[in-house]
Amino acid sequence: MTSAEDDSTERAAPSNQTAEEPHVRAIRGDLFCLLAGALVAFSAVSCTTYSQMFRHGPSGVRDYRIFNSKTIKCGPAPFQFATSSQVATVPARVSFGDKKDADLDDVLERSNSLAFLVVHNGQIVLERYFAGHSRDSISLAFSMSKSVVSILVGCAIDDGLIGSIDDPVTKYVPELAGRGFEQVTLKHLLQMTSGLDYVEADNPFGLHSRLYYCESCIQDSVSHFRLAETPGTRFIYKSGDNILLAAVLRRALKTENISAYLERRVWKPVHMEHDALWITDGDVEKTWCGLAATARDFAKLGMLYLMDGEWEGQRIVSADWVQHARSIDESDGASWEYQFQWWRPFRDRTHFMMAGHLGQYVYVNPDTNTVVVRLGLNTGGMNFETWQSLLAAVSDGVH
Repeated sequence: MTSAEDDSTERAAPSNQTAEEPHVRAIRGDLFCLLAGALVAFSAVSCTTYSQMFRHGPSGVRDYRIFNSKTIKCGPAPFQFATSSQVATVPARVSFGDKKDADLDDVLERSNSLAFLVVHNGQIVLERYFAGHSRDSISLAFSMSKSVVSILVGCAIDDGLIGSIDDPVTKYVPELAGRGFEQVTLKHLLQMTSGLDYVEADNPFGLHSRLYYCESCIQDSVSHFRLAETPGTRFIYKSGDNILLAAVLRRALKTENISAYLERRVWKPVHMEHDALWITDGDVEKTWCGLAATARDFAKLGMLYLMDGEWEGQRIVSADWVQHARSIDESDGASWEYQFQWWRPFRDRTHFMMAGHLGQYVYVNPDTNTVVVRLGLNTGGMNFETWQSLLAAVSDGVH
Protein backbone atom coordinates (compact mmCIF):
# COMPACT_ATOMS: atom_id res chain seq x y z
CA MET A 1 0.00 0.00 0.00
CA THR A 2 1.35 3.47 -0.89
CA SER A 3 1.74 6.23 1.66
CA ALA A 4 -0.48 9.30 1.83
CA GLU A 5 2.40 11.36 0.48
CA ASP A 6 2.75 9.03 -2.51
CA ASP A 7 -1.00 9.26 -3.22
CA SER A 8 -0.93 13.05 -3.22
CA THR A 9 2.14 13.43 -5.45
CA GLU A 10 1.38 14.52 -9.01
CA ARG A 11 2.99 12.26 -11.59
CA ALA A 12 3.59 12.87 -15.27
CA ALA A 13 2.04 10.43 -17.72
CA PRO A 14 4.51 8.02 -19.37
CA SER A 15 5.66 9.20 -22.77
CA ASN A 16 3.92 6.31 -24.54
CA GLN A 17 0.46 7.39 -23.26
CA THR A 18 -1.64 9.98 -25.00
CA ALA A 19 -2.81 12.88 -22.83
CA GLU A 20 -6.58 12.99 -22.35
CA GLU A 21 -8.62 15.59 -24.20
CA PRO A 22 -10.10 18.28 -21.92
CA HIS A 23 -13.70 17.12 -22.48
CA VAL A 24 -12.75 13.55 -21.47
CA ARG A 25 -11.16 14.84 -18.29
CA ALA A 26 -14.30 16.87 -17.59
CA ILE A 27 -16.58 13.84 -18.05
CA ARG A 28 -14.39 11.74 -15.78
CA GLY A 29 -14.43 14.51 -13.21
CA ASP A 30 -18.22 14.75 -13.33
CA LEU A 31 -18.57 10.98 -12.96
CA PHE A 32 -16.17 10.97 -10.04
CA CYS A 33 -18.11 13.74 -8.29
CA LEU A 34 -21.41 11.96 -8.96
CA LEU A 35 -20.08 8.66 -7.59
CA ALA A 36 -18.51 10.34 -4.57
CA GLY A 37 -21.75 12.16 -3.81
CA ALA A 38 -23.76 8.97 -4.13
CA LEU A 39 -21.41 7.13 -1.80
CA VAL A 40 -21.62 9.91 0.79
CA ALA A 41 -25.42 9.90 0.63
CA PHE A 42 -25.51 6.11 0.68
CA SER A 43 -23.23 5.89 3.69
CA ALA A 44 -25.29 8.47 5.54
CA VAL A 45 -28.40 6.28 5.48
CA SER A 46 -26.72 2.89 5.64
CA CYS A 47 -23.73 3.37 7.93
CA THR A 48 -24.98 1.12 10.72
CA THR A 49 -26.14 -1.65 8.40
CA TYR A 50 -22.92 -1.75 6.39
CA SER A 51 -20.69 -1.48 9.43
CA GLN A 52 -22.52 -4.58 10.71
CA MET A 53 -22.03 -6.32 7.38
CA PHE A 54 -18.33 -5.60 7.07
CA ARG A 55 -17.62 -6.20 10.75
CA HIS A 56 -19.30 -9.59 10.90
CA GLY A 57 -18.68 -10.83 7.36
CA PRO A 58 -20.75 -13.48 5.57
CA SER A 59 -23.78 -14.93 7.32
CA GLY A 60 -23.28 -18.00 9.50
CA VAL A 61 -25.22 -20.39 11.71
CA ARG A 62 -23.94 -18.72 14.89
CA ASP A 63 -25.09 -15.24 13.93
CA TYR A 64 -27.67 -15.36 16.71
CA ARG A 65 -24.71 -14.36 18.90
CA ILE A 66 -24.23 -11.01 17.12
CA PHE A 67 -27.83 -9.84 16.73
CA ASN A 68 -30.48 -8.84 19.21
CA SER A 69 -33.07 -11.56 19.69
CA LYS A 70 -36.23 -12.64 21.47
CA THR A 71 -36.31 -15.81 23.55
CA ILE A 72 -38.91 -18.53 22.95
CA LYS A 73 -39.19 -20.41 26.22
CA CYS A 74 -39.70 -24.15 26.45
CA GLY A 75 -42.13 -25.53 29.02
CA PRO A 76 -41.44 -27.09 32.43
CA ALA A 77 -41.94 -30.67 31.21
CA PRO A 78 -40.04 -31.13 27.92
CA PHE A 79 -40.74 -34.12 25.70
CA GLN A 80 -37.72 -36.40 25.71
CA PHE A 81 -37.20 -38.63 22.70
CA ALA A 82 -36.72 -42.29 23.47
CA THR A 83 -33.39 -43.43 22.06
CA SER A 84 -33.00 -46.97 20.80
CA SER A 85 -30.82 -48.65 18.23
CA GLN A 86 -33.09 -51.70 18.53
CA VAL A 87 -36.15 -50.00 16.99
CA ALA A 88 -34.62 -49.59 13.54
CA THR A 89 -31.31 -49.50 11.72
CA VAL A 90 -30.05 -46.54 9.70
CA PRO A 91 -27.94 -47.57 6.71
CA ALA A 92 -24.23 -47.08 7.38
CA ARG A 93 -23.58 -46.78 3.64
CA VAL A 94 -25.75 -44.91 1.16
CA SER A 95 -25.97 -44.22 -2.55
CA PHE A 96 -27.13 -40.74 -3.52
CA GLY A 97 -26.55 -38.27 -6.32
CA ASP A 98 -23.54 -39.55 -8.24
CA LYS A 99 -22.07 -41.34 -5.20
CA LYS A 100 -22.34 -45.09 -4.78
CA ASP A 101 -22.06 -46.98 -1.50
CA ALA A 102 -20.66 -43.99 0.43
CA ASP A 103 -19.93 -44.17 4.15
CA LEU A 104 -22.59 -42.00 5.81
CA ASP A 105 -20.47 -40.83 8.76
CA ASP A 106 -17.66 -39.90 6.41
CA VAL A 107 -20.02 -37.92 4.16
CA LEU A 108 -21.45 -36.04 7.14
CA GLU A 109 -18.06 -35.16 8.57
CA ARG A 110 -16.55 -34.12 5.26
CA SER A 111 -19.56 -31.92 4.45
CA ASN A 112 -19.05 -29.74 7.56
CA SER A 113 -22.14 -31.04 9.33
CA LEU A 114 -22.88 -29.98 12.90
CA ALA A 115 -25.78 -32.32 13.67
CA PHE A 116 -27.47 -35.30 12.05
CA LEU A 117 -30.53 -36.81 13.66
CA VAL A 118 -32.87 -39.58 12.50
CA VAL A 119 -36.23 -40.08 14.22
CA HIS A 120 -38.21 -43.19 13.25
CA ASN A 121 -41.61 -44.03 14.73
CA GLY A 122 -41.08 -41.30 17.30
CA GLN A 123 -37.73 -42.59 18.57
CA ILE A 124 -34.20 -41.43 17.84
CA VAL A 125 -32.37 -44.16 15.96
CA LEU A 126 -29.30 -42.12 14.99
CA GLU A 127 -27.82 -38.98 16.55
CA ARG A 128 -24.47 -37.55 15.52
CA TYR A 129 -22.79 -34.25 16.41
CA PHE A 130 -19.64 -32.73 14.97
CA ALA A 131 -17.22 -29.83 15.47
CA GLY A 132 -18.12 -29.28 19.12
CA HIS A 133 -21.87 -29.09 18.49
CA SER A 134 -24.09 -31.03 20.93
CA ARG A 135 -27.73 -31.88 21.62
CA ASP A 136 -27.90 -28.67 23.69
CA SER A 137 -26.42 -26.42 20.98
CA ILE A 138 -28.63 -24.10 18.99
CA SER A 139 -27.89 -22.90 15.47
CA LEU A 140 -29.57 -20.60 13.01
CA ALA A 141 -32.21 -22.17 10.78
CA PHE A 142 -32.07 -19.51 8.08
CA SER A 143 -34.95 -20.16 5.65
CA MET A 144 -36.31 -23.09 7.64
CA SER A 145 -37.74 -20.19 9.66
CA LYS A 146 -40.15 -19.56 6.77
CA SER A 147 -41.80 -22.94 7.35
CA VAL A 148 -42.31 -22.01 11.01
CA VAL A 149 -44.00 -18.77 9.96
CA SER A 150 -46.32 -20.86 7.80
CA ILE A 151 -47.23 -22.97 10.84
CA LEU A 152 -48.04 -19.78 12.75
CA VAL A 153 -50.22 -18.42 9.95
CA GLY A 154 -52.18 -21.69 10.11
CA CYS A 155 -52.52 -21.27 13.88
CA ALA A 156 -53.70 -17.68 13.41
CA ILE A 157 -56.39 -18.83 10.98
CA ASP A 158 -57.44 -21.54 13.45
CA ASP A 159 -57.60 -18.87 16.17
CA GLY A 160 -59.75 -16.56 14.06
CA LEU A 161 -57.06 -13.88 13.94
CA ILE A 162 -56.67 -14.20 10.16
CA GLY A 163 -59.74 -14.72 8.03
CA SER A 164 -58.56 -16.72 5.03
CA ILE A 165 -55.63 -17.37 2.73
CA ASP A 166 -57.72 -15.60 0.09
CA ASP A 167 -57.69 -12.33 2.05
CA PRO A 168 -55.87 -9.50 0.29
CA VAL A 169 -52.69 -8.27 1.94
CA THR A 170 -54.18 -4.79 2.18
CA LYS A 171 -56.80 -6.02 4.66
CA TYR A 172 -53.97 -6.24 7.20
CA VAL A 173 -51.39 -3.83 5.76
CA PRO A 174 -53.62 -1.05 4.37
CA GLU A 175 -50.73 1.33 3.67
CA LEU A 176 -49.88 -0.83 0.63
CA ALA A 177 -53.20 0.03 -1.04
CA GLY A 178 -53.01 1.82 -4.37
CA ARG A 179 -49.98 -0.06 -5.68
CA GLY A 180 -51.68 -3.23 -6.87
CA PHE A 181 -51.39 -5.06 -3.55
CA GLU A 182 -55.18 -5.30 -3.38
CA GLN A 183 -54.68 -8.21 -5.82
CA VAL A 184 -52.04 -9.95 -3.67
CA THR A 185 -53.53 -12.59 -1.38
CA LEU A 186 -52.00 -14.39 1.56
CA LYS A 187 -51.94 -17.50 -0.60
CA HIS A 188 -49.77 -15.68 -3.13
CA LEU A 189 -47.30 -14.92 -0.33
CA LEU A 190 -47.37 -18.47 1.01
CA GLN A 191 -46.77 -19.86 -2.49
CA MET A 192 -44.32 -17.10 -3.48
CA THR A 193 -46.34 -16.06 -6.51
CA SER A 194 -46.97 -12.48 -5.36
CA GLY A 195 -45.10 -10.72 -8.16
CA LEU A 196 -43.20 -8.70 -5.55
CA ASP A 197 -40.21 -6.72 -6.77
CA TYR A 198 -37.60 -8.41 -4.58
CA VAL A 199 -34.33 -10.01 -5.65
CA GLU A 200 -33.08 -12.98 -3.62
CA ALA A 201 -29.34 -12.44 -3.94
CA ASP A 202 -26.29 -12.10 -1.72
CA ASN A 203 -25.19 -8.84 -3.34
CA PRO A 204 -23.98 -6.87 -0.29
CA PHE A 205 -25.52 -3.67 -1.68
CA GLY A 206 -28.90 -5.27 -2.39
CA LEU A 207 -32.01 -5.10 -0.23
CA HIS A 208 -31.86 -8.80 0.71
CA SER A 209 -28.45 -8.49 2.37
CA ARG A 210 -29.27 -5.13 3.95
CA LEU A 211 -32.38 -6.55 5.61
CA TYR A 212 -30.34 -9.37 7.13
CA TYR A 213 -27.86 -7.01 8.78
CA CYS A 214 -30.01 -3.95 9.47
CA GLU A 215 -31.14 -2.94 12.94
CA SER A 216 -34.19 -0.81 12.20
CA CYS A 217 -35.34 -1.07 8.61
CA ILE A 218 -37.75 -3.98 8.05
CA GLN A 219 -40.99 -2.12 8.69
CA ASP A 220 -39.91 0.85 6.59
CA SER A 221 -38.84 -1.47 3.77
CA VAL A 222 -42.25 -3.18 3.78
CA SER A 223 -43.97 0.18 3.41
CA HIS A 224 -41.93 0.78 0.25
CA PHE A 225 -42.52 -2.61 -1.38
CA ARG A 226 -43.59 -2.57 -5.04
CA LEU A 227 -44.81 -5.19 -7.51
CA ALA A 228 -42.77 -6.28 -10.51
CA GLU A 229 -45.50 -8.32 -12.18
CA THR A 230 -49.11 -9.42 -11.88
CA PRO A 231 -49.77 -11.55 -8.78
CA GLY A 232 -50.41 -15.22 -9.49
CA THR A 233 -48.27 -15.29 -12.62
CA ARG A 234 -45.37 -17.51 -11.57
CA PHE A 235 -43.35 -18.85 -8.64
CA ILE A 236 -40.18 -16.94 -7.80
CA TYR A 237 -38.46 -17.80 -4.54
CA LYS A 238 -38.00 -14.60 -2.55
CA SER A 239 -37.77 -13.81 1.14
CA GLY A 240 -39.75 -10.64 0.57
CA ASP A 241 -42.94 -12.69 0.40
CA ASN A 242 -42.23 -14.10 3.85
CA ILE A 243 -41.38 -10.64 5.19
CA LEU A 244 -44.73 -9.34 3.97
CA LEU A 245 -46.53 -12.44 5.27
CA ALA A 246 -44.99 -11.78 8.69
CA ALA A 247 -46.19 -8.18 8.53
CA VAL A 248 -49.71 -9.55 8.07
CA LEU A 249 -49.22 -11.92 11.01
CA ARG A 250 -47.93 -9.12 13.25
CA ARG A 251 -50.95 -6.96 12.46
CA ALA A 252 -53.29 -9.89 13.13
CA LEU A 253 -51.62 -10.62 16.48
CA LYS A 254 -51.95 -6.96 17.51
CA THR A 255 -50.26 -6.74 20.92
CA GLU A 256 -48.55 -10.16 20.89
CA ASN A 257 -45.26 -10.50 19.05
CA ILE A 258 -44.46 -13.42 16.75
CA SER A 259 -41.96 -15.00 19.16
CA ALA A 260 -44.48 -14.96 22.00
CA TYR A 261 -47.11 -16.48 19.71
CA LEU A 262 -44.69 -19.24 18.68
CA GLU A 263 -43.95 -19.92 22.34
CA ARG A 264 -47.62 -20.06 23.32
CA ARG A 265 -49.02 -21.95 20.33
CA VAL A 266 -46.18 -24.30 19.38
CA TRP A 267 -43.04 -24.33 21.52
CA LYS A 268 -44.68 -25.04 24.88
CA PRO A 269 -47.55 -27.27 23.63
CA VAL A 270 -45.06 -29.44 21.72
CA HIS A 271 -42.89 -29.60 24.86
CA MET A 272 -39.66 -28.51 23.21
CA GLU A 273 -36.50 -29.44 25.12
CA HIS A 274 -34.70 -26.11 24.85
CA ASP A 275 -35.35 -22.40 24.60
CA ALA A 276 -35.04 -20.99 21.09
CA LEU A 277 -34.05 -17.54 19.87
CA TRP A 278 -35.44 -15.39 17.07
CA ILE A 279 -33.07 -12.66 15.92
CA THR A 280 -34.66 -9.25 15.54
CA ASP A 281 -34.45 -5.94 13.74
CA GLY A 282 -35.31 -3.61 16.59
CA ASP A 283 -38.44 -5.23 18.00
CA VAL A 284 -39.33 -7.06 14.77
CA GLU A 285 -38.40 -10.70 14.16
CA LYS A 286 -36.39 -11.52 11.06
CA THR A 287 -38.92 -14.17 10.19
CA TRP A 288 -37.40 -15.31 6.91
CA CYS A 289 -34.09 -16.36 8.43
CA GLY A 290 -33.78 -15.79 12.15
CA LEU A 291 -34.97 -18.75 14.23
CA ALA A 292 -32.25 -20.59 16.17
CA ALA A 293 -32.94 -23.90 17.92
CA THR A 294 -31.52 -27.36 18.61
CA ALA A 295 -31.56 -30.32 16.25
CA ARG A 296 -33.97 -32.22 18.50
CA ASP A 297 -36.45 -29.36 18.59
CA PHE A 298 -36.26 -28.91 14.82
CA ALA A 299 -37.04 -32.63 14.56
CA LYS A 300 -40.21 -32.08 16.59
CA LEU A 301 -41.42 -29.51 14.06
CA GLY A 302 -41.02 -32.14 11.35
CA MET A 303 -42.83 -34.69 13.51
CA LEU A 304 -45.66 -32.21 14.12
CA TYR A 305 -46.34 -32.11 10.38
CA LEU A 306 -45.75 -35.85 10.02
CA MET A 307 -48.59 -36.28 12.53
CA ASP A 308 -50.88 -33.87 10.65
CA GLY A 309 -50.55 -31.05 13.17
CA GLU A 310 -51.27 -33.04 16.32
CA TRP A 311 -48.92 -33.61 19.26
CA GLU A 312 -49.66 -36.26 21.91
CA GLY A 313 -53.39 -35.94 21.35
CA GLN A 314 -53.42 -32.13 21.32
CA ARG A 315 -54.32 -30.30 18.13
CA ILE A 316 -51.63 -27.66 17.44
CA VAL A 317 -52.63 -26.65 13.92
CA SER A 318 -55.42 -27.99 11.72
CA ALA A 319 -54.82 -31.08 9.60
CA ASP A 320 -56.20 -29.19 6.61
CA TRP A 321 -53.47 -26.59 7.03
CA VAL A 322 -50.74 -29.23 7.18
CA GLN A 323 -52.10 -30.78 4.00
CA HIS A 324 -51.36 -27.56 2.11
CA ALA A 325 -47.66 -28.33 2.61
CA ARG A 326 -48.02 -32.06 2.03
CA SER A 327 -49.98 -31.85 -1.24
CA ILE A 328 -49.48 -30.13 -4.58
CA ASP A 329 -51.38 -27.04 -5.73
CA GLU A 330 -50.09 -25.51 -8.95
CA SER A 331 -52.83 -22.92 -9.36
CA ASP A 332 -51.96 -19.26 -9.96
CA GLY A 333 -48.45 -20.00 -11.14
CA ALA A 334 -47.39 -22.01 -8.07
CA SER A 335 -44.63 -24.62 -8.28
CA TRP A 336 -45.07 -28.22 -7.15
CA GLU A 337 -41.64 -27.92 -5.52
CA TYR A 338 -42.72 -25.25 -3.03
CA GLN A 339 -45.96 -25.48 -1.10
CA PHE A 340 -46.93 -23.08 1.70
CA GLN A 341 -43.28 -22.30 2.55
CA TRP A 342 -42.24 -25.98 2.66
CA TRP A 343 -40.26 -27.76 -0.07
CA ARG A 344 -41.17 -30.95 -1.93
CA PRO A 345 -38.08 -32.77 -3.23
CA PHE A 346 -39.96 -35.13 -5.57
CA ARG A 347 -43.14 -34.58 -7.51
CA ASP A 348 -44.21 -38.23 -7.39
CA ARG A 349 -43.42 -38.94 -3.72
CA THR A 350 -44.92 -37.86 -0.40
CA HIS A 351 -41.69 -36.45 1.04
CA PHE A 352 -41.54 -32.79 2.13
CA MET A 353 -38.98 -30.67 3.93
CA MET A 354 -37.81 -27.44 5.52
CA ALA A 355 -34.63 -26.01 4.00
CA GLY A 356 -32.28 -23.19 4.91
CA HIS A 357 -29.11 -21.44 3.79
CA LEU A 358 -25.81 -23.30 4.31
CA GLY A 359 -27.49 -26.70 4.40
CA GLN A 360 -30.04 -26.63 7.23
CA TYR A 361 -32.67 -29.33 6.60
CA VAL A 362 -35.62 -31.04 8.26
CA TYR A 363 -36.66 -33.89 5.96
CA VAL A 364 -39.97 -35.71 6.45
CA ASN A 365 -40.64 -39.12 4.89
CA PRO A 366 -44.23 -40.22 5.61
CA ASP A 367 -43.67 -43.54 3.80
CA THR A 368 -41.25 -44.73 6.49
CA ASN A 369 -42.55 -42.51 9.32
CA THR A 370 -39.13 -40.88 9.53
CA VAL A 371 -37.78 -37.38 10.16
CA VAL A 372 -34.16 -36.52 9.38
CA VAL A 373 -32.46 -33.33 10.57
CA ARG A 374 -29.17 -32.08 9.18
CA LEU A 375 -27.56 -28.88 10.46
CA GLY A 376 -24.22 -27.66 9.21
CA LEU A 377 -21.66 -24.89 8.95
CA ASN A 378 -22.23 -25.02 5.19
CA THR A 379 -23.32 -27.43 2.48
CA GLY A 380 -19.90 -29.02 2.18
CA GLY A 381 -19.89 -28.38 -1.55
CA MET A 382 -23.06 -30.44 -2.13
CA ASN A 383 -25.94 -28.70 -3.90
CA PHE A 384 -29.58 -28.75 -2.79
CA GLU A 385 -30.54 -31.64 -5.08
CA THR A 386 -27.65 -33.78 -3.81
CA TRP A 387 -28.68 -33.18 -0.20
CA GLN A 388 -32.27 -34.06 -1.07
CA SER A 389 -31.04 -37.30 -2.61
CA LEU A 390 -28.96 -38.12 0.49
CA LEU A 391 -31.77 -37.37 2.94
CA ALA A 392 -34.18 -39.43 0.86
CA ALA A 393 -31.73 -42.35 0.77
CA VAL A 394 -31.25 -42.27 4.55
CA SER A 395 -34.96 -41.99 5.33
CA ASP A 396 -35.87 -44.68 2.78
CA GLY A 397 -33.18 -46.99 4.15
CA VAL A 398 -34.39 -47.02 7.77
CA HIS A 399 -35.57 -50.53 8.59
